[in-house]
Amino acid sequence: MSGSLRVLRAEFMRMLASRAAWVGALMIIAVPALRIWAASFAQRAKEIQAMGSGETVTGLSEGTGWAMLVGGWRAGMMLATALLLVQGARSIAGDRETGVLRLAVTRSASRSGAVVGRALLGPILVVGMVALAGLTAFLATTAAGGDFGDLVEDDYAIFTADEVIAELRRALLVGSLGLMAIHAFGLLVSSLARGPVLALAGSLATLLVWDVFKDDFGAASWWVFATHAPTFADASAMFEMVKFAGGYSDAGLPPAIHNMGLVLAPLEGLTFVLLAALAVRRRPL
Repeated sequence: MSGSLRVLRAEFMRMLASRAAWVGALMIIAVPALRIWAASFAQRAKEIQAMGSGETVTGLSEGTGWAMLVGGWRAGMMLATALLLVQGARSIAGDRETGVLRLAVTRSASRSGAVVGRALLGPILVVGMVALAGLTAFLATTAAGGDFGDLVEDDYAIFTADEVIAELRRALLVGSLGLMAIHAFGLLVSSLARGPVLALAGSLATLLVWDVFKDDFGAASWWVFATHAPTFADASAMFEMVKFAGGYSDAGLPPAIHNMGLVLAPLEGLTFVLLAALAVRRRPL
């Protein structure tokens, strides 16, 4: 795995110079903000309609900012899932097609190092995307007038702010590990595919098919890394966190499933990286 840090540095600098990377960052900013704006607009429209009809608006009276924050944050992480899969799938297959992978192996890194260096970029991207989506969601929620106190309904505190923060940390940790595994899966498909187009199509199709059928697997679906990542047919901890922030007392993942996400997602991600390194060592460049 010699030269993996040099490959990581080169990949990071290449990403900073890429227009697609900056467009992706702008999308990570725009999606949470638009999601929160839409939620705020819908809530105000509901209040105006209730005032006109003389009805009472039900729901949280305090702590309403948490639901907007988590909803926007989750929307940004769902987009991050797609972007990470695309980046991972295009990486090795695209560099093999253009000759960049051959150049890296002959001059600065071993074959395994070329894979590991690209895999190390995944956690950096995940942390950056999650942080960017969270910061945007927080600023947008604050601008919309949301408050981050205790979740109160009918003068009854359902959850304290500290409990919401603790649950949010748990959900973000598991979701981030799932995102890292998503990137590693994209690398594995990229190492096996004949070209970047096939790698991209294969990885996206696999994730979409899993989203369609994962409900049929029931509790067994939690053994698969993709279930722990926020996807478009989401069932992850972030999906449960949206309901938790909305004041539903029965929301949140059971501790056993949460622990499965903490252990299985990174183990499966590491397995994908090892298999990708083995595939690159055995296949011609």
